[in-house]
Amino acid sequence: MPPPEPANEAPTSNAVKAPKSSESTGKTPKETAQEWRTFEATAYVALCDTGCIGVTFTGIDVSHTVNYHGRRIVAVDQSVIPLGTELTIRLADGSEIEAIAMDTGGAIKGRKIDVLMPSEEAAWDFGRQAVKVKISKAGKAK
Repeated sequence: MPPPEPANEAPTSNAVKAPKSSESTGKTPKETAQEWRTFEATAYVALCDTGCIGVTFTGIDVSHTVNYHGRRIVAVDQSVIPLGTELTIRLADGSEIEAIAMDTGGAIKGRKIDVLMPSEEAAWDFGRQAVKVKISKAGKAK
């Protein structure tokens, strides 16, 4: 099944122009709060047959939950978004997820995020999509 086509979304009226990013990594210097940034989002599950153990990089057991402190857990490149960062993700359909960066992943490099889902079916339904991300509260860099 091919991934869904990313939605073209016009910037919101309060959007701030993003600094130019590196072509090779997708990183920008000092991602700041209150700016919407475009990321590529995919989805993952806690337990799978390829090494998923149900525990995040930060040590959270996610074998029975997808949330931490009321926010959806996401995996990030911690050089772009520090672990512990609270963020809002605006999906291609316009809906939003309040999330927190509490995991990392081998394929999550640059402006990519991976959203933890409760089931494989939900992860497949989510697919791959272009999303907007706004940092609500920056985490502490490791």
